[in-house]
Amino acid sequence: MKERGDHSAGAPRAVLALFGALFLTGCNVPIAVGLDESDANHAVVALERNGLAADKERDPDSEGHWRVSVARDDASSAAGVLSSESLPPPASPGLLDTFGQSSMVPSRASEQAKFVAGTAGELERSLRSLDGVVSVRVHLAIPVSDALAAEEAPLQPSASVLLRHRGAAPPIASYDVQRLVAGAVPGLSPAQVSVVLVPVASPGRLAERELSRFGPVTVTRGSVFPLRGIVGSALLVNLGLLAALLWVWARARRAETNLAEQRAAEAQGAR
Repeated sequence: MKERGDHSAGAPRAVLALFGALFLTGCNVPIAVGLDESDANHAVVALERNGLAADKERDPDSEGHWRVSVARDDASSAAGVLSSESLPPPASPGLLDTFGQSSMVPSRASEQAKFVAGTAGELERSLRSLDGVVSVRVHLAIPVSDALAAEEAPLQPSASVLLRHRGAAPPIASYDVQRLVAGAVPGLSPAQVSVVLVPVASPGRLAERELSRFGPVTVTRGSVFPLRGIVGSALLVNLGLLAALLWVWARARRAETNLAEQRAAEAQGAR
């Protein structure tokens, strides 16, 4: 009888655990995958700054990378936030990446193109590391020197930078950007660097999207009251089930006691 009771008690627990696992796995959906840890951190910060709870976890499909997950109902809003914040940022190959790409017949022009692409990528990484920078593109125009055209005046290199930033004030002055770019390209003067700074308006944060803590769970303020109701209802149901279980146990104990007394009386009468 005990074994049957243990199995019958374990079955509901297993069913509840299964439903709990299905509930947890069905709540969150990945919104960005294959990220390095820095990009994943930026994505989480951007989402939570806009009132969307996000989780960072290791990407099971890409070793050494991370993914960011949000609630299923917040997936569309999260996608909009990441798009407006230009997250995750596009890959900017550096000098090691570009020169690591081998070619069958290397030429001076191809090596020059690799140097230009790698330098632009390094500059984009440097500027993107500044707080408040949403996205940045660096375009370099570096002419290829031609020994056959030595008599002609050499063309001067030039550059242009498009930097989108948060807020009205840029995180870096235009002249500082010009100095940074000019210092990375031989023969480029700061005056030949054009800088375009574009402010990006932050989306308004709705009051119901404000995050609030409910125990170990982070939810929006609009979800706190329904969550409290669900938890309170579940607690009442559990208390009711516990009371019913105690009532059944008490009745069983009483019946067992009455049966034992009845058998004792019958045995005494038989004597």
